Amino acid sequence: MLLLMVGLLSLLQAPWVYAGDEERKLEAVFIGRFASYIDWPDKDRERERFVITLLDDNPFGKLLDDLYRDKRIHNKPIELRYANKLEQVGETDVLFITLRNAAARLAATEFAHKNGILTISEAKGFAESGGIIQLDFVEQKTRIKINHAAAVKSGLKIGAPLLSIATVLRGDKP
Repeated sequence: MLLLMVGLLSLLQAPWVYAGDEERKLEAVFIGRFASYIDWPDKDRERERFVITLLDDNPFGKLLDDLYRDKRIHNKPIELRYANKLEQVGETDVLFITLRNAAARLAATEFAHKNGILTISEAKGFAESGGIIQLDFVEQKTRIKINHAAAVKSGLKIGAPLLSIATVLRGDKP
């Protein structure tokens, strides 16, 4: 676990020459890494697969499929799903949200809170508006913002190693 965190920290500090493609690759890796530091409510652990769903656009192309083929999270094989609308999401563990509309993102985060789903997005203001993990790339460095209140509202527990490398928003406002 210590080696995993050291590796994750080194990725966060690495300057990337080809930021666009490398940022996308980092995001793809981070989705699984973040999930490995989250504890879900027991009721959700009954599923046979660990489900990651992308909501709206797929900025990764085939990258996620290639990266997570034959991999496991929490000792479960990973299933990737792609949804164009919130109504298509269904049961999932992680929801990566690329919705451009703030109201649609809010509806997605509210759905996630009710269903114990980890939400991740790169949308500006995502964590402040109720999303759990927001990824930013500033000056070729990764910045992670975590809304702790939103995680608690969703029934999720975030491990200390992940919290230690992020800016953590605390308070009553998820």
